[in-house]
Amino acid sequence: MPHPPRIAIIGAGPAGLTAALILHRGGHRVSVYEGESSGQQRTQGGTLDLHEDSGQVALQRAGLLEAFRAVARHEGQEARVGDPWSGAITAGGFGPEGTMDKPEIDRGDLRQLLLDALPADTVQWGHCLSEMEPADAGCHSLRFANGVQTEADIVIGADGAWSKVRAALSACQPLPTGSTFFEGWIPQPAADIADIADIAGMVGQGSLFCFGGEEALFVQRNSGDRFCVYAALKRPSDWLDAQIAQQGMRALVTGSYTGWAPNLRRLLEACTDFVRRPIYSLPPDFRWTPRNGVTLIGDAAHLMPPLGVGVNLAMLDASDVAMALCAQPDSVSAIRHAESIVCERASALMPDAIDGFQRWFTTEAPADGG
Repeated sequence: MPHPPRIAIIGAGPAGLTAALILHRGGHRVSVYEGESSGQQRTQGGTLDLHEDSGQVALQRAGLLEAFRAVARHEGQEARVGDPWSGAITAGGFGPEGTMDKPEIDRGDLRQLLLDALPADTVQWGHCLSEMEPADAGCHSLRFANGVQTEADIVIGADGAWSKVRAALSACQPLPTGSTFFEGWIPQPAADIADIADIAGMVGQGSLFCFGGEEALFVQRNSGDRFCVYAALKRPSDWLDAQIAQQGMRALVTGSYTGWAPNLRRLLEACTDFVRRPIYSLPPDFRWTPRNGVTLIGDAAHLMPPLGVGVNLAMLDASDVAMALCAQPDSVSAIRHAESIVCERASALMPDAIDGFQRWFTTEAPADGG
């Protein structure tokens, strides 16, 4: 390329912003395109644990590890397991000495940490990618739903499960796992349930896991004494559609746990609302057709069920790609090298992640929630 490459990153999640920050600090021209209208458009979801061998490595490469550790909730690593029928805590605590360090941070706080380290004009909000046309000799064409069209020499797809960048490289689509999460929030423990459920006492400083066959319940303590509740149901999608249409989402969710202990059911009843999140996965052997100047990271490259590695893997992918582009003048070779790392790492993890997620919805669910 006769000029410094124009780098477009699609998606302003933790992976896209990590790549952008490393590339910016390496002197590259980079723009991030995000469909949301701002960083505050919606709730970013529950808390994240960043592992010392992946997510924290990425932040160190981006120059933000100390800033992260200063605001992270180190006490949030506590994990408890509850019995769905009695409501009693059966196991939990912190891992034994020498186990992996993985402090918690709210998704929104992590995103803001990365945004604050970038120039204000790096992220182009309100730019939802409609289509990408890759070119053999660079100048990949990007068209956005707001009518904007632009070109880039390098495109990094960090645009998640339904990636438009991936669609330009492969016809493969994510497959349903057969399970759906219903995300709810308890802004603060309400007075009328505090004496019964004692949310803070049940969940502790970190997370609570309860497995009951085709139903599961996960509760995470977030900052500001907020609690994120995931009601996970293994049900056919069309059955869920019909039940929601008939009785509403809230009634469906709370009614699916009638055999559970009262204190756990009241966690669901305390949620202000629920958001339906079907869980999908790419095949464990997924590969895309390589194209010069185009690559994928995170869920766009290896969407898998949520077993606690997703954001860590995505950020590590982002740092590998960005570091390679900063280290090698030949962007084609740099991307190929980074892609091999990203794909080999994912292929080693995905089969166990998919199998482990399915075991969450059996009578033999893992005792540690993993």
